[in-house]
Amino acid sequence: MDVRATGKSRSQRINIDYYRQKTWLTRSRGLLALVAGLVAMLYCLYVFASGSASQLSTGPVAAAHASFENDCQQCHLDFTPIAADSIRFASSKGLDRLEEACQQCHRVDHHFRGSMKPEFAAIDQHCSGCHTDHQGRDNDMVNIASRKCTQCHSDLPSTCQAGASIQVRPKVSEFTLEGHGSFAGLAKDDPGRVKFDHAQHMRPGQVDAGVKGGFMIAMLEANLRESYRKSVDGNIQADDSLVTLACNDCHQFAGQPDQKLVGDEELGRHIAPIAFEQHCAACHSMNYVGRSNDTLPLPHAAPWKEINLLLATKLAGAQLNGEMRMPRDAVRETPLVGEGQSQAMVNPAPTTSDDGVTKEINAAAVLAGRAATEKRCLQCHVAEDITNDSIAASRGGKKSPLIPERWLERGIYDHAAHRKVDCAFCHADAYAKDKPAKEPKDDEVVMIGGIETCSGCHRSAESAVPDALTNAATKGILGGQSNWASDSCIECHRYHFERPQTPPTETQVVAMETPAP
Repeated sequence: MDVRATGKSRSQRINIDYYRQKTWLTRSRGLLALVAGLVAMLYCLYVFASGSASQLSTGPVAAAHASFENDCQQCHLDFTPIAADSIRFASSKGLDRLEEACQQCHRVDHHFRGSMKPEFAAIDQHCSGCHTDHQGRDNDMVNIASRKCTQCHSDLPSTCQAGASIQVRPKVSEFTLEGHGSFAGLAKDDPGRVKFDHAQHMRPGQVDAGVKGGFMIAMLEANLRESYRKSVDGNIQADDSLVTLACNDCHQFAGQPDQKLVGDEELGRHIAPIAFEQHCAACHSMNYVGRSNDTLPLPHAAPWKEINLLLATKLAGAQLNGEMRMPRDAVRETPLVGEGQSQAMVNPAPTTSDDGVTKEINAAAVLAGRAATEKRCLQCHVAEDITNDSIAASRGGKKSPLIPERWLERGIYDHAAHRKVDCAFCHADAYAKDKPAKEPKDDEVVMIGGIETCSGCHRSAESAVPDALTNAATKGILGGQSNWASDSCIECHRYHFERPQTPPTETQVVAMETPAP
């Protein structure tokens, strides 16, 4: 009989409980889970039994931390993540523990944390967010990517609490004039208070071209002449050669620990302060009656009471030694060069003996000498800086230096790293021009190039070389150095301050200047 198959009959041929049947995979699944659990337990027992922390590490720590690589508790809390991308899961206790651990060795202050919104304050507290360890022995934990800085500085108003005082540029995204802005120090009046003409001192003999009376090597004291001789076309200058100064005659590399920037004192990359006795006295004697090998110059920045006493002693001594002729004084027929005194300098005339030899120096002579000394002082200083009170404050460290130790207050410039670069590249205005240039004076303008001087070399690795850096003249000024350098923020800035003895208040912290360019 012909029976046609129906849908129902066909469905009955399907084994609908197939999922209940055991296969090799289902039969081994339990066994595999058991084996994996046993292996995990055995490994845990091994780790705890051996005490080997390296089994739990994500990699070797940096060389600076290698001494406690096997002591994880130095930095970590059990079951508390400190990875940068886990900050929202880390408890406040975990961040406190991490910061406390870092501060055991690195005593640095926070970075305006009291002015930040809570989420950004947590970033400031999270040390490993910027200083990532476990990346190998050679990992440089200080080489911080600029994006770590711009996550806040690209929009500071959004980072800070309402009403916070922002002392730096509110939006910095990259090291260009548009993305960074000009250097803050160049926007201010020149803080220097010493009248000095770099261009004049850079001219041979310190006189304008074609003008007679230039300063010669022979005019220096004998023990100083060798220090100022230069090699010109392979020949060493003779005594009758004009003194020709170079930048390093006055500016030498030095550290600068007074700025309280972490590691700054170790670099030896700043310019040492100018000292009168070391850099000026060779040509600019403080002896108001001139100078010879036998006369003693007056001390620089001494109280006027001391100057008065020394003047009286010097006048009497010079006269008795026959080194100076006073009016109606027959000790010398001809005074030494630069040693003579005019009639107006001594009024009334000193008392003389029958043979015409002066017996005493009166007060008028001392006062006249002081007036001549003040006139010398005012060649470089303003009147308010040579008063007794100002001199005392300067000697006692209670007054800012008349020549600032740091001109770009918010940035760190490494002179040593740029030692092959001609000084004219950044300080072109300090050099003599074809025509005598008297304005503006050096104490009225900071003679430092702006950000455009730096950004030509300090740029992103992908950017093209500026045309200005490809010509032969510029290559010579760069001293053969590469025309590319990193534009990372940490090239010029330090994030941390040295922790003071007394922690600053939040108001003080906001008011402090951040080291920025």
